[in-house]
Amino acid sequence: MNIIRGRVDAQWLPLRHNFALFRLYALVGMVNSRPVPGDVAVVVDRHQSAGENFLVGAWTTLTLSCYAAHVLSARSWTLAAIAALPLAIVLMHVPIVTFGVLFMKRGNNLRLNSMILMASLTGAAAYFARDPSWVRFVAWQFLAILALNGVAAVALLPFRGVIARWETSLGGYSSEL
Repeated sequence: MNIIRGRVDAQWLPLRHNFALFRLYALVGMVNSRPVPGDVAVVVDRHQSAGENFLVGAWTTLTLSCYAAHVLSARSWTLAAIAALPLAIVLMHVPIVTFGVLFMKRGNNLRLNSMILMASLTGAAAYFARDPSWVRFVAWQFLAILALNGVAAVALLPFRGVIARWETSLGGYSSEL
């Protein structure tokens, strides 16, 4: 983990974000910011962006709860409305715990768990996108945002050197992009 002290504009470093859409937003913010000295310490760690983490976590949980509500609505809409969110929270942890136990000896499985979770959600979205009911709109928005994140990742490729130089000039170092 890297800490940059004395520069308020370091909050816009794209390396502080995990997903490409947020990195692209930070890149635009960094381009439009001016060097501002201040009494701050900014952590440069891609997993320290609280807003991004909460937004993506809420989005994936609500998407999964829509899938659960759709499945449960075959029995009862009342049951679906009551049980969808708690069921989604439990279901969200099934791949994490399962693959965490399977690959426990490998150490930190954050990257592997993230990939498996997103692959599971993408598979569920692909399945529910074919459904003729309301849930297809939820599935297609998930797939669209995933595709948009891929486009943002490709758009960021030419700026890798610029981002690394910004971090170095602010007193940090670029370990990965």
